[in-house]
Amino acid sequence: MIRRNIPLLFFFYAINAQIALPTFQAVHKPHTTTSGTPENPLGSNISATHTNSAWHYTLGYRFTPQVNGTITQLGGYFIGTRTVRLWQRSNQSFLGSVSVTSNNDWSYTDLASSISVNSGTEYIVAVTMTGSGGAYNSTWNGPHTYGNILVSYTCWKKNHNSNSYPYWQNETYTNHMYGMADITFIPDS
Repeated sequence: MIRRNIPLLFFFYAINAQIALPTFQAVHKPHTTTSGTPENPLGSNISATHTNSAWHYTLGYRFTPQVNGTITQLGGYFIGTRTVRLWQRSNQSFLGSVSVTSNNDWSYTDLASSISVNSGTEYIVAVTMTGSGGAYNSTWNGPHTYGNILVSYTCWKKNHNSNSYPYWQNETYTNHMYGMADITFIPDS
């Protein structure tokens, strides 16, 4: 019996050097990879039904990415130059802002640094209106999923123009989309 096993053991010993073990190189991509197709949740799906509203509010929406990804731009639909901001809702941290110029059309501005966002974490994007040029969609009736982004509620805060987290007067409204702020989201691949 030993004689029959010795050739078999020699065979396994000889081919052992020939077997390539799997490696895990290039399996994990860093979270900051921006290789997917850019998505504008509102800008690609709705338009304003009302424009030129005279508001002194910060208005926007709550959203949850369905996959990990990166936000590269903030934007909106309004008249004039406005500040658009991004916060993480759970810890109320300010993540970034840009100045966006629009003329009743969707316009976007690159962030100084892209912002990584996580699947299942809720964020808020909002534009600050300073007395004129506001827009809204009166037929939105959310929540809606656009691409990889769940847009759940619209929210607003009167007389807020700061990077500090607003204590929203309403953050669970679903009938209209006020403010018309937006993001450019690139899903990780």
